[in-house]
This record gives sequence, C-alpha cells and structure tokens, in this order.
Amino acid sequence: MDAISWFVPPNALQDPRKNTRHRGIAKSLLTISLVVSLMYLGVWFVRGTLPIAEHAMFVAGIVTPILGALLIRATGDISMGLVVTNIGGILIIAIWAFLTGGINSIALPGFLANIALLSTFGNSAILLVMGALLVLALLALYAATTLNWLPVSMIPDAEMPGLMLTSMLGSVSMVVLAGVVVARDRAAVKTLLRSAQTAAEQSSRAKSIFLTSISNEFRTPLITILELTEQLRTDPEHALSKEQLASIGHISTSGRHLLGLVTRVLDISRIEAGELRSKMEPIHAGQLIAPSLALVELAAEKKRVSLVNDCGTSTDWTVWADRALIKQVLLNLLSNAVKFNREGGSVTISCQRAGVAYMRISVADTGVGIANEWKNELFEPFPRVGAEAGNFQSTGLSLAISKQLVERMRGRIGYESTEGLGSTFWIELPLAETRALRD
Repeated sequence: MDAISWFVPPNALQDPRKNTRHRGIAKSLLTISLVVSLMYLGVWFVRGTLPIAEHAMFVAGIVTPILGALLIRATGDISMGLVVTNIGGILIIAIWAFLTGGINSIALPGFLANIALLSTFGNSAILLVMGALLVLALLALYAATTLNWLPVSMIPDAEMPGLMLTSMLGSVSMVVLAGVVVARDRAAVKTLLRSAQTAAEQSSRAKSIFLTSISNEFRTPLITILELTEQLRTDPEHALSKEQLASIGHISTSGRHLLGLVTRVLDISRIEAGELRSKMEPIHAGQLIAPSLALVELAAEKKRVSLVNDCGTSTDWTVWADRALIKQVLLNLLSNAVKFNREGGSVTISCQRAGVAYMRISVADTGVGIANEWKNELFEPFPRVGAEAGNFQSTGLSLAISKQLVERMRGRIGYESTEGLGSTFWIELPLAETRALRD
C-alpha cells in the first residue's frame, strides 16, 4: 500500500471507482499542504525571520488540508471533509489578511485558490455555501480596513511586492497542480465507468441470448406434454377415471402456466436483445378494446368478475401504435385485473384524453390494491410483490413486458392504487391525428 492509499477509507479500497475518487481528493489536499510548505520555506528564506503569528498561520495552512484528508478517511464522507477543510482555509486566510493589510493584503489570492480548488470536486451545494462564507469574509475585511480596525501589518512595505509575487505564484501552483491531479483521476474514473458499461452491455446481451436459447429449448417439450395430456383426456378407447382426469387437469393447468412463463421470458429477452420489431399504424381504439375484453371473458366468468366497458364514443379515437403489441399490453393488464381481483368484483376499462396528443386507456379493478413499498419495483421483472403473503402466482413479467412495449411505441404507462380498495393501471398512446399534424 502506497502513502496515498492510507488516506482512502478502508471500505472504498476494493471499489475501483470510489478508490480512484478518494485518492484524487487526498492528492489534491496533500498538494495544497506541499505548496504552502514550499511558500513557507521560501518566505522564511527571503525574510530571515518571521513573527510568531506568521509561523502559526503557515503551520495552520499546512496542517488543515492534512486534517481534512484524515477526516475523510475516518468518516468516509467526502463532503464533510471538504467543508471542514475549506472553512479552515477561509478562516486562516481571513485572519492572515487581517494581520497583513485587510482588503489590501497579500493573503487574498489564497481565497481564490481555496474556492477554485473546491470547484474542481463538482459539488455545487458545497461550492455555493463556501462562496457565501468567502463573501462574508471579504466584506468583513473591507469593513475592518475602511473603519481602521486593522492592527499594524506584520509585513514591511519594502517586502510587500516580493511577498505578493510569492503569494500569487503559490496560489496559481495550488490551483494548477491540484486541478491536474483531479483531472487525471476523473479521467481514470471515466475509463472505469466505460469499462463497466461495456461489461454490463456484454453481460446483458449474453443473458438475452441465453434466455432466448433456453426458453426455446423449454417450449418444445412443454408443448409435447400438453398435447399428450390432451390426448389422454380425450382418448375414447382408454377412458380415465374421475381421479385420473382431475390429475390430468392439474398437469395441463401447470403446464400451460409454465408455458406462459417461458413465453414471457422469451418475449422480454427478445425485447432486451432488440429483436422485437414493431409496425406502427393508425388504429381505432374500438378495434383494440373489444377484442381484448373478449379474450378475458371466460376467466372473468369463472371468478364471477364483471367486465365493464366505459369507453363509450371514445373508441372512435385513432391511436398510433402496433396492433399486435398494444393488444398484448391490454390483455396483460386485463388478465392481471381479473386474476388479482376479489371474487364477485369488477374490472372497468375507460378512455379519455391525456393532454392534447395522447389517449389514456385505464383498467381499474376492485382487488386488494398495491402497498406503497412496492411501487418502485412493480414494473421490474420478478418483483417481490406479494411474496410475504405467499402469492407466487405471478412473476411480474407481464407488467415488465407491458412497460417496454408501451415505451417502444412512444407511449407511457403507470398506475394508481389504494391498498385494500383496488388498482388502476393506465397506458397513454399517441393520437394519430396529432402525429399527422406534427409530420
């Protein structure tokens, strides 16, 4: 471990990005201490002797950045370390300026170096706060100078030009050297991020290829199993008992569920791999809503859930979408509304304009609703929604697929839910008439 690594918090050593950032900040702070040390030696050499107060100011200027680096290492909090260091720097330079000429002091260039160094770390909130403190310090020095509150300067007039040059050179050196350090480390971080992004993209492509391959491999034997169970159930020459028919029914139901899951995994892998093609065209809303409702009628009847089409004349509106993809989205939303509804509940589909350019199609149910804690992962594949209640009947893939399909058609998807009362999922599709106007 080199000397700079010692200033890196232990929990950041194994993270290349955090390690690089902490090293860059530590190098910058140590660079400030080094430049102040060289200025100290130079001034001491030129002047021969220095007042005790000047010795103290130089020592404080050397030690403060080191303490800031140590604070960052101890807490792991970069913002706290920078705030403490900069407050210390502003205070030291303000006192030094008060003792050496006020608003006309040779110490003032140090203020600019202090704020310029802070700006390289990219935290705008800290920069604004420190800028405000610096303005207050300058106003205080101006007031002290104009009101003659200053003590006699520790620096003779004859030495003022040379020391002003030293102060300017030191400030420029701080900014340039620390800026070079930060720029180099930021370039290293960007390289790490690009490498991580490339690795993630390659991993995503490999995952999609694997899912596509394995899903296709699963589909063939599953379809064969379903066909064989149907043959067993309907074979007139080998009639089955009621118990055997019930068992065959369970096998068939489970097989269809598994086949649906494999199909959804295949769909989402095709979407992520960019293999899904869409054909956008103007479509009457009625050509989408009525057929989608018809497809879930049987499932709704079995659960005694009523289906309500509340779109009225809104079905005459024309949307810009892919016919097959939007039907799949509507079927997903309606199927979920029926599946997670109460027995004897209702599912209502309604339509209205969403602004000038979109049509909103909403699917409302009277189910159990969705807890607020799950809202951030609802549209992610395989969410944990319902897991603690033992509800594993849905993998969440249908919502994840629906979101990607809607966004592929330049639409929007969302939901509103009240736990215990039900949920409303909605999609917004571009209206064909407004698209034609834009074209």
